[in-house]
Amino acid sequence: MPTKTLKSLERGIDLLFLFSHNRPALSLHEISVALDIPQSTAYRLLATCRKKQVIVRDPLSRKYVLDAGLLRLQAAIQANLDITKIVIPYLEDLATRSGETSQLFLLQGHQVVCAEAVTSPNMIRFMPERGRGLPLHAPAAGRAVLAFLPDEFLTRYIQQHGLKAMTPYTVTDAQELQRLLVHIRAQCFAVSFQQMYAGARGVAVPIFDHRGGVLGSLCISGPDPRFSEAAADALAPLLQKHARALSAALGGPADGSPGSEGH
Repeated sequence: MPTKTLKSLERGIDLLFLFSHNRPALSLHEISVALDIPQSTAYRLLATCRKKQVIVRDPLSRKYVLDAGLLRLQAAIQANLDITKIVIPYLEDLATRSGETSQLFLLQGHQVVCAEAVTSPNMIRFMPERGRGLPLHAPAAGRAVLAFLPDEFLTRYIQQHGLKAMTPYTVTDAQELQRLLVHIRAQCFAVSFQQMYAGARGVAVPIFDHRGGVLGSLCISGPDPRFSEAAADALAPLLQKHARALSAALGGPADGSPGSEGH
C-alpha cells in the first residue's frame, strides 16, 4: 500500500479519536487545528467519513458528530466486553428484590440507550425497549449519567437539543435542572416521577468505566402507586451496591466513584 494511502488512513483514525464524551461535536476549524492539517485536507477526510457513514454533520450546530455506522464497531467491542452477560445477574437480582423492571442504560452521544433489561414479574409492569434511546434530562436513567458529565457537556446539550418536555412534569428550566443534578451528584442516585412517561417512576445510579468516566446507569422502573417514592428511595443503596460491583467488573473504580473525567 502506498505511503500516502497509509498516511490518509492514519489521519482518518486520528480524526475519529478526536471525538469523546467530553467532545461529541467538532467544527471543521477545530478538526483542522487538532490534527495540524489544512482545512481543505480536513474537509476531504470528513467527506470520506461521511460517505462511509461514520461521521455526519449536525444541521443545527453545523458541527461534525459520529454517525450510526460506527455502531457496527461498537457492537463488536461490546461483544468482546460481554457487558450484557456481565450485567444480567445484577439485573435479575434487582428485578427479583424490587418486583419491578431493571435495566442497563449506556451513554451514546446525547442520549442513553437501553442495552439490557429484566422485566418485572407483575402483570402490570414497565416494558423496556432494548435499543431505544432516551434523552438525558428527563428519565432517572439519563439524569444519573448527566450529573456526572462535565458542565461543558450539559451546556452543549442544552444548546443543541434543548430541554424538551416529554410530559407535563418534565423539568425544562436549565437552572432547575442544574440544581437537580447537583443533588444527584451528592446522593449518587437519581429519581424521576412522570418526567419521561406518565404514571411511571424510576430510580437509577451511574456506572463508570476503567478511566472513571461515566459509562451508563442501572435503573429500576415501575408504575405508580405500586412503585412508590419510598420504595424507589429504599432501593437506592441496593442499586449503588450493584453499580459498584459492575463498575469494578468492567475495570472501573471499585468504590463506584467518578474519575477525572467526571465531577
